[in-house]
Amino acid sequence: MPPTFGQEVRRLRNERGLSLTRLTELVPYSKGHLSKIENGQVQPNPDMARVFDDVLQAEGRLIELADVPARPIPSDHTTLRTYNSMFDHHRALGHRHSPEIVLPGLRPQVDILSSMARSADDPGLGRGLWLLAARYAEYAGWMEQERGDDASAADMTRKAVQYAAKGGDPELEAWALVRAAEFALYRGDARGTVSFARRAGKSRSPAVQAGAALREAQGYALAGAAAQCQDALDRADELQQAVRESPYGTTSLVDQVVVARAWTFYDLGRHAEAAAILDIQLPLIAPTSLRARTRFGMRRALAHAAAGDVDHACDLVTELLDDIRQVQSATVHTDLTSFSKLLSRLRPSAGREVAGEISEILFAG
Repeated sequence: MPPTFGQEVRRLRNERGLSLTRLTELVPYSKGHLSKIENGQVQPNPDMARVFDDVLQAEGRLIELADVPARPIPSDHTTLRTYNSMFDHHRALGHRHSPEIVLPGLRPQVDILSSMARSADDPGLGRGLWLLAARYAEYAGWMEQERGDDASAADMTRKAVQYAAKGGDPELEAWALVRAAEFALYRGDARGTVSFARRAGKSRSPAVQAGAALREAQGYALAGAAAQCQDALDRADELQQAVRESPYGTTSLVDQVVVARAWTFYDLGRHAEAAAILDIQLPLIAPTSLRARTRFGMRRALAHAAAGDVDHACDLVTELLDDIRQVQSATVHTDLTSFSKLLSRLRPSAGREVAGEISEILFAG
């Protein structure tokens, strides 16, 4: 039986005489994330495989090993498998298209699944349906947030909590607090972000604790509290090592801690460092994850502009404009507004054309 991707990475690393610490200097991943990769807790993608294949001189071996099928859901029931597959379809649409396109097909599934769960005669099937209803509702909440409707997002998240509890997953209640911290973060409410994150951090789930620590770090960064921010980031990095597979949050980022670190650097005024990290991390996001590439591409441009490289930042935004129009993300529009304000303050001659296109996007309709 051939080795797994992670096993081969570890073998080649040891063969090359590289410690995990030394390898972090050669690849764009933290030590904790490298440990998860080697232990098989992270599914490799083509970009990751190319990075490791090049650094470890694997001559294509790691690229071959990365081409493995996804883990099937732990159930043979046809209904659960069908709706689980449909969920992946909805999420794939959400990665590339406007919430206005995704939500009309996503919302009804929440009601259908919860209705089926209530009437299920088989307790095992009922629990599975409640958990699927919770997954659909949690993702619908994210899409509502991306649409800019925080009230609907909060309502969907409450449903997700209720349904997950019926399915035997109380952790989602704590995850709802992580989402509440995110809502506060985008409102610019540092105190609220930290408060919700601390409450979520009391969960027994390492996945929830890790997400809570990241939001806590971002809240501290928003307030300019650098030391507390660093402590929370270190805690998040350590917690991520204990997470085999999280059912919550983004599936698009290779290393959430590193990307979150970049954005805390931005809020703390370390703009050039934030830009340098995002320059490395953005190409690692799969092309199919257009929403994430647009979201963090916009943040990358903001970081370059704030660091003084405004012309390059304008070029980066120009490359993103079509994608911004396609995904219609409220969070991206928030950063686009910040970029527009920055341009109006700096008034670079190269920014006039892109400033006009930004205004068209922000005030369309």
